[in-house]
Amino acid sequence: MRTKKWAVILSALLLSSSLLSACSSSSTKKEPAKKTEAPAGQAKPSKLVIASDQDPVGLDPQKSPAASSQRIYNLVYDTLTRFDFNMNIIPSLAQKWTVAPDGMSVTFELQKGVKFHNGREMTSADVKYSFERILDPNTGALARSNLADVESIEAPDPNTVVFKLKKPNAALISNVGSPYTAIVPKEVSDLNKEAVGTGPYKLGAVVAGQSITLTKNPDYFVKGMPKIDTLEFRIMKDEAERMAAARAEKVDLTTVSVDYAKILEDNKDLTIKSYQSREYGYLGINVNKKPFDDVRVRQAISYSIDRNAIVNTVWNGKAQLTGPITPIQKAFALNVAELPQYKKDVNKAKELLKEAGYPNGFDTVLQTASTYPDMVQSAQVIQQQLKEIGINAKIEQLEWAKYLDTWKSKDMTLLVGRNTAPADPDASLGAYFSTKGGTNVWNYSNKDFDALTQKGLETNDLETRKKMYTDAQNILMNDAPNIFLASPQYFYLINNHVEGFVPNAASEAYAIMQASMK
Repeated sequence: MRTKKWAVILSALLLSSSLLSACSSSSTKKEPAKKTEAPAGQAKPSKLVIASDQDPVGLDPQKSPAASSQRIYNLVYDTLTRFDFNMNIIPSLAQKWTVAPDGMSVTFELQKGVKFHNGREMTSADVKYSFERILDPNTGALARSNLADVESIEAPDPNTVVFKLKKPNAALISNVGSPYTAIVPKEVSDLNKEAVGTGPYKLGAVVAGQSITLTKNPDYFVKGMPKIDTLEFRIMKDEAERMAAARAEKVDLTTVSVDYAKILEDNKDLTIKSYQSREYGYLGINVNKKPFDDVRVRQAISYSIDRNAIVNTVWNGKAQLTGPITPIQKAFALNVAELPQYKKDVNKAKELLKEAGYPNGFDTVLQTASTYPDMVQSAQVIQQQLKEIGINAKIEQLEWAKYLDTWKSKDMTLLVGRNTAPADPDASLGAYFSTKGGTNVWNYSNKDFDALTQKGLETNDLETRKKMYTDAQNILMNDAPNIFLASPQYFYLINNHVEGFVPNAASEAYAIMQASMK
């Protein structure tokens, strides 16, 4: 099975490479590239071409969840805090902060002289506006639930912002480092039509379905950054096309699947770099729909799934079993391999279905995104495993925009997808699964879970937080509104004339900022 799969991939790679060569010229002779000489004493402008698998679906950083959007707006906007490559919180637009002794307020001191791309200086009024926009229920902001404990925001002077809280919130410092809390200018009314941030790059030309160009912000407040003058994201939905373009030096950088990483690891002109991601695959379950409103049905599904098979089949062994808090977040992650639900037990699953009134199983629909091979492959593995306990799931592959609409609708049935676990455990649990969580699309509600995550949020004591979040995760595992699968390693394919790009779990944007061209 594996040999056949690799043969297909190799064939596609060779075919795509041939097609690319055939389409690049009307003759078999390759024309030499024209060189543009820079004036004496002036460095030649640098350009990094990145192959992207999807068009962005909206560019409003506070409202657009798609990864294809985030990788663009993360380069256009900044947040108050950010994370280094080891997931430590460090300054960004806020150069420092102070938590009041009673935990009821946090004061941020802003960097001075930061400019928006329209030339206007950013002040505390813009920070106040940005967070009040997030908190406005009419905005539909993704981070609203993470900021529910914010009572008010004050701007006592142009460089100071004070968050007044309803109760202590240990996650606030990390939550304001979320890309969904980007600082936006108060004068721009539609951020999907006009992207104006303070970030390292300005939005340039956008050609739908083809490319997005970003140009260096010469006024960026981080000295010496970014190093590359122009970024061009070329939309190439097919992975074989992206790989062929990289081999032909048409693109400089792209993500690559584990299969292609294995195939191309010996290519001397390319470098493969990997990192353990914060992402995880999941099977989401709408707990409002029958028969999934019965916890025994959801538990049966959990017992029927061999997660190790997904690790080996989908990720070539380059992944770790995970719960809602991924293994890279060592302080809070469960050792899920010890949980009974993570050991496949077909008899137990069938017994639970029988108790729930479905001794012969039932038919259902399993949806996923057609454009991500790992999601499709995961759905196919899950489909076969569900069949063993009598659940016949028809797979529906959705185009990306339709998939996002389905995810947001709260009206899906079963949905295979991927999440990025936020840096703070509260967001991994509270935002996705608390009753009022802003990204709880599964209609899940458990009062004990809500109470534990709230208590964890209100304490700054690490050991107390660990205990609260461990208990909350165990409730979640038992109730099974999501079946958590695996957290993969991810791979980048990098042409050798790119240096300084270090992939990491914190941010692709900051890795790009530090890259340069030989």
